[in-house]
Amino acid sequence: MNKQEFVDRLRVSLSGRISPALVEENARYYEDYINTRIRLGEPEENVLKELGDARLIARSIVAAENEKTGAEEKIYNSSEEDARRGVRFRHFFHMSSLPPWALPVIAGGSLLLLLVVLGLVFRLVLHMLAWLWPVIAIAMILLFFIKLFRDWLH
Repeated sequence: MNKQEFVDRLRVSLSGRISPALVEENARYYEDYINTRIRLGEPEENVLKELGDARLIARSIVAAENEKTGAEEKIYNSSEEDARRGVRFRHFFHMSSLPPWALPVIAGGSLLLLLVVLGLVFRLVLHMLAWLWPVIAIAMILLFFIKLFRDWLH
């Protein structure tokens, strides 16, 4: 595939799903991007391989536009290749479909849960040290006397 085929496939994949002005804007953007990378010395094949399939890029553009405008989620018609494999593409659930207050509530609840778990772990460690403190103190005293007598004997 060459640059022109890529841009044409992108135009066809976008047409009818977003406004004609946005179709042209995106087609020009990708055409300019490819031209710039070619002028910087990269082979056209490598640039197109990095970009991937124009249809997938079109789906991303349409999804972003639908999110921005709050449009209803759509089921896309499959391409011939996808139809042979029996694949149908759908938009997935996006966080932006949550009410505006939900994300701070979820984040705050997660932070609170994390603080509670850390507090319980800290309390458990301190509780274990409280039980072990007499054993640790006796062991330290014994080690001190052993070292003292060993140094005294030598």
